[in-house]
Amino acid sequence: MKQFIYISLLAAAIAFGGCKKEPINSDIEGHWQLLEFTTKADNVTHPCERIYYSIQLWVVEVAEKQGPLGLESFRGRYRYDETSNTVSMTEMSTYATPGNSVPAEVWQLKPYGLNSTDTEFDVISADGKSMVLESDYARLTFKKF
Repeated sequence: MKQFIYISLLAAAIAFGGCKKEPINSDIEGHWQLLEFTTKADNVTHPCERIYYSIQLWVVEVAEKQGPLGLESFRGRYRYDETSNTVSMTEMSTYATPGNSVPAEVWQLKPYGLNSTDTEFDVISADGKSMVLESDYARLTFKKF
């Protein structure tokens, strides 16, 4: 009987204590609305309407949701470097199916505040409610969605 109880408790611990994917940085990961971005070359602020970033573990997605521009969505790799407090978004491409993925063109990414398929950002601020990222191209201002 003791052996049955021990095995039952062990099985329950394994079943209910499973793995949960924790965010790398919960102040950065999540769903964000891009409010605006300011291009550094000309200091022009570009207001954004219905542009969203989704950052989860090692993946970033940028998309316009029911917005006026009819932009294509892109997905890429995300990496947060705690030591340098930087975020990298690389390999931005379409994602209909993995075999049919097409790298994004720079002109397609510009409305998202990106000017490359591989961008590194300094994290200016991130508190889980708002976030400001800055690349060599632009400063992006987000609010949590």
